[in-house]
Amino acid sequence: MKVTWKRLLTGVALAAVFLYIGKGIGGAAEARQLSEEGFVSAPAGATVSAAPDRVTESVSGASVSLPESISGAISTAAEVIESWQAEGAGSFSGDAGYSFDKGTTYIPLPAGTDSVSIKNTNGNIEIKQGNVKELEIQMTVVVHQATAEVAKEIANKSGMKAGTGANLEIETYSEFYGNHQSPSLELTVTLPQGMKAELQARTENGNLSLSKVSSTGKIKLSSVNGNITATGIPEELVLHTVNGDVQVSEAKSSVEVKLTNGNVQASQISGDLAVKAVNGNLTVKDALAAVRASTVAGNIEVESRKIGGNWTVTTAVGDLELAWPGGAGVEVDAESGFDEIETDFPLTVKNHKAHGRIGAGTYQIHAKAMAGLSLMQN
Repeated sequence: MKVTWKRLLTGVALAAVFLYIGKGIGGAAEARQLSEEGFVSAPAGATVSAAPDRVTESVSGASVSLPESISGAISTAAEVIESWQAEGAGSFSGDAGYSFDKGTTYIPLPAGTDSVSIKNTNGNIEIKQGNVKELEIQMTVVVHQATAEVAKEIANKSGMKAGTGANLEIETYSEFYGNHQSPSLELTVTLPQGMKAELQARTENGNLSLSKVSSTGKIKLSSVNGNITATGIPEELVLHTVNGDVQVSEAKSSVEVKLTNGNVQASQISGDLAVKAVNGNLTVKDALAAVRASTVAGNIEVESRKIGGNWTVTTAVGDLELAWPGGAGVEVDAESGFDEIETDFPLTVKNHKAHGRIGAGTYQIHAKAMAGLSLMQN
């Protein structure tokens, strides 16, 4: 149905072409019997070049020049015909490449399963929990910059393998093609309800997302190049990416985030939060337990409606803004490298340093920044 309108328009365009040629200059053209010599064939896998801007054909001794709009229709027709040839091999989405649905793999999780590990090289991994009895993984293979024939061959050689035992390992596989290219293997993972095993998911080039999970063991998500998103996680969570952003929210237990280049947004974290970055900004809202956040180059903002643990927040190159309730009992020790510290708390501020006890001083707040430093009531 997606190409029906293209086929209709192409048919109309081709009809216009034939009508134009048929009328030609000087009236109707003579009918001709087409032979094999009238066709041009291309080898399998070859790219068909686009039609020239103007097409000239001899009809009854006269020269007929087709306008650019007509030759454009011919070019469109060639593209549609090429897409028809690709049907049955996979859907084609232009720059998105050829997409092949590899179906769903069902993997039993016996009661003694301690951990589940999912490894992917290129492609996104989406993880959720649903009303299923086994671990279900749906795979889609996407092949870029290849002919339909090559794409189908690569998709047929792509898949996943699963081990057995208490520590279950699941790994995807594929083959290189073209100039050392790899297809993208997109995975949608559905966990069974009541799963207690630890979960690890890793992809080298791709994003990871985790949501709607109500029961599982410790979770670790990692990517070399890709973003990580996790929301509504009940157990301990570890997130690691080299190049990418991290978003985590509504975590019921502790959260650990490590990244080299990228930004972090964390909100509604009930357990201890530990965030460490090299280059990137860190934004934390409503961290209800201990907070440890540091970045070498980047700004840090921590704002919470409650203090439930010690805060240690540092940035080597960047600004630092902290905000907490005025009634919280804390002891503050803060230092700024260059700028004077801004605060509306009753603290002693002198020589780029601020310290003092507020209330019972139950928790410690340590803050250090080379640039601006703000300590404000939330």
